[in-house]
Amino acid sequence: MFTCAFRFFLLPLIFFSPEFSVQAQYSFLENGNALLQGGDRGFFLDAPTRTTIDLAGPWLYAVENGPKGTVKVPSAFDFHGRVAFERTFTLDTAQVDQYRYSLVLLGVSHSCEVSVNGEYIGSHAGGFTTFVEPIPRNLLQPGSDNVVRVNVTNLPDAKTTLPLRPDVWGMRSYGGITRDAFLLGTPTVYIRNAVILSNQSENGQSVRMVARIIPEGDDSLTAAAQGGQVKVPLAGFFFEIVDRASGASLARSPVVPLTRKGRDWDTASAELTLQSPLLWTPETPELYLVRCSLVRAEGKDLRLLDEYDVVTGIRKIAVAGGHMLLNGKRLIVRGVTWYEDHPSCGSAMTYEDREKDIVFIKNLGANLVRFAGHPPHPYMLSLCDRYGLLAMEEIPLTQTPGGVMAAEGYGELAVAAMREMMSRDRNHPSVLAWGLGDEFDTSYPEARSFVENLVKTARSLDNRPLFFGALPGAQESCTDLVDIAAINVHTQDIRSFKTLLESWKSSHRKQPVIVSKFGCEVQQDNHNGYSDPLSQEAQARFYLQRFDILRSLDYDGGIVWSFNDWKGDRPSLTVHTGNPWMHTLGLVSVRRDRRLAYDAVRSVFRDERFVALPMGTHSSSAPIIYVFAGFVLLIGVAYMYNSSRRFRESVNRSMLNSYNFFADVRDQRSVSAGHTTLLGIVVALADALVISSLLYRFRESLVLDNILSYLLVSDRAKEVAIALVWDPMKFILVGALMIFVSFLLVAGGINLLRAFTRQKISPYHAYTVTMWSTTPLLVFIPIGMVLFRALETAAYVLPTLIIVGILSLWVFLRLLKGTSIVADIFPLKVYSFGVLIIVGVCTVAYFYYDYYQAAPMHISYLLSSMIHSD
Repeated sequence: MFTCAFRFFLLPLIFFSPEFSVQAQYSFLENGNALLQGGDRGFFLDAPTRTTIDLAGPWLYAVENGPKGTVKVPSAFDFHGRVAFERTFTLDTAQVDQYRYSLVLLGVSHSCEVSVNGEYIGSHAGGFTTFVEPIPRNLLQPGSDNVVRVNVTNLPDAKTTLPLRPDVWGMRSYGGITRDAFLLGTPTVYIRNAVILSNQSENGQSVRMVARIIPEGDDSLTAAAQGGQVKVPLAGFFFEIVDRASGASLARSPVVPLTRKGRDWDTASAELTLQSPLLWTPETPELYLVRCSLVRAEGKDLRLLDEYDVVTGIRKIAVAGGHMLLNGKRLIVRGVTWYEDHPSCGSAMTYEDREKDIVFIKNLGANLVRFAGHPPHPYMLSLCDRYGLLAMEEIPLTQTPGGVMAAEGYGELAVAAMREMMSRDRNHPSVLAWGLGDEFDTSYPEARSFVENLVKTARSLDNRPLFFGALPGAQESCTDLVDIAAINVHTQDIRSFKTLLESWKSSHRKQPVIVSKFGCEVQQDNHNGYSDPLSQEAQARFYLQRFDILRSLDYDGGIVWSFNDWKGDRPSLTVHTGNPWMHTLGLVSVRRDRRLAYDAVRSVFRDERFVALPMGTHSSSAPIIYVFAGFVLLIGVAYMYNSSRRFRESVNRSMLNSYNFFADVRDQRSVSAGHTTLLGIVVALADALVISSLLYRFRESLVLDNILSYLLVSDRAKEVAIALVWDPMKFILVGALMIFVSFLLVAGGINLLRAFTRQKISPYHAYTVTMWSTTPLLVFIPIGMVLFRALETAAYVLPTLIIVGILSLWVFLRLLKGTSIVADIFPLKVYSFGVLIIVGVCTVAYFYYDYYQAAPMHISYLLSSMIHSD
């Protein structure tokens, strides 16, 4: 009965708080920035041979089964759904004849299909990598409006998308055209991509630089000549190093001829030597402009056909002797995790807000930013290049169970994301290492081959170190495949923290070891002293103590989790801010208000003294409501038991001689309806008291948090449940009402048996049997009074749950027994039917949650991860 009551308590939340109540706002967070001009854009820089047509600004939108309107792009929509975006652009005949156009979308979350003038031109999956799709020339209409339509789907799921729909504490799955959108016009033959490599001499006095380009376009060019058109062959390409300040050419390569293989151009390489190079470091972020030129010969002159510019720096990253080296010197990471989230624009942050964050991080004394779970906007990497911040960039393979990774086709999704990320960002000198993901499951037999395939892809594209954020114990089997042994540590206990780090270092002696994620939650206005674990003083002390441990263990660095607060994708039971959507682990708030921990970490990173922190007088206490509510119920039951002979006899007989009691019910020997209702109300309150105690005791359990996310399909339902769990008084009242209603539903089900029984069953029979079968649950009153305190001792948790389970089973059997008696059905039939119902409901529920949410797989991996993390 306890199990049935709990299940029926949740059902109204599931079905009467539908998801549309969350999505009804259809919130759009507008950025609307025009496309950035100059060398900081990070991708497809301006060049004299190219043109760009900015598509920022107003677009029409239409939400599927929702409203229509106008929104500024870039922007992010803060709901899950499908939205069609549309706008027009105009090209004249000269523009169409002169250029070959591609649509460039720097970020569309999560997936999109694109059409121009009603004709489909391409699709893309992945909201954090760039989509470049050529537009066939015959689709463009010179001198009239051309219509570009982008159909965006923002529905990540639990099994097939990359990223998966986040569990609790994951990033918000914003949707929309969240980054710049523009048309790129290139010559008929152009440079599709360029890779710049550098190799320093042993004495450091010179550097050999290599540029590799991929040409694309028609295999011939035309030039006007007497008598008609003649074909002029392409000569080749060269590149030069340019001083960004003066524009002077510092070195230039020879012209390299281009060749073709079938219909495609071969990759072409040229090299040069730069004397006395200025090296890029976090302290001196020296940058050069690399200008790649496609040319053709016209007599003794070279005519420029296309120019492709890259801003890069010269530095050498290596792993040797178990440490990371930058330009030959050991590198100690002083990093922060950054989330692409802002209250005004969501993930569609403005250029100004991005630069403010980078300045904030640089002033912190950090030398590295970890872009956890997603490749950032290219502008962020350009800022890291310019300000002198290393970057660790990774694909969104986050908290992925092994069963998902082993599924057919999922490996190809991860490889494609890796290839897109590295191909776009590998020229940035700030990128220290490429990430394969974060906290994914490597316990599956197929997991190693999955990681090996990612490593193979990454090695083919670049030689920088590789890493993934591992959990201790569970993922050690694959860290030998990457260069950096990075560990995420979630424990809040300082002794466990040190023990885990000692063990991790001893098992990875040949690799650089860093803590890639560690942090603690904080309440913005809490200044109660560090004795309160949610105070700003406690957060500051947390980092001071743990960085001391990192230094003492000679770690290669640590990365604070995180620089800024962020909004989650699922409401979370385990947050303490009162807003279940907001995760407050930041050194600054989501609005970028500095916390005391910012100054504490700054003192560590800059090797400065920090002020003494006050301890305060915080102490935790159990909610008095459980004792008070239980005391009131005990007095009420004791009064009724002693003052009413009929109530006392009914209670005694239902407990000690249940067969005769239910037989009397069958034979219409009346049991007071008032007493029956009173018993049902008291048991419902006692039931709610115990359920509230259990949930409140485990309100900080990530396992319970995730189970509620899967069980309560609607986020709105979970949000309501969270508010009730954190308010025991309200939970007891609302829960008791729902549980009493569930008793009525059970009684209604028993009453339906009248069509299948010889004995006439009346609503009175069903109602009385249901309520009086719960009599043993009166013992929940004293249990509920002390349960919260008892559960604080780990040794009492399992016995308590066993006792609750036994009582619930006893009540369920009493219900079946009473039903068999009043319906005059052979008991074995009723028991068998009852068991079949329970088994059937559990089976249907299991397959439902497995098919639609992969809940068993995700919860199993979560349990395994937590066992190894604590």
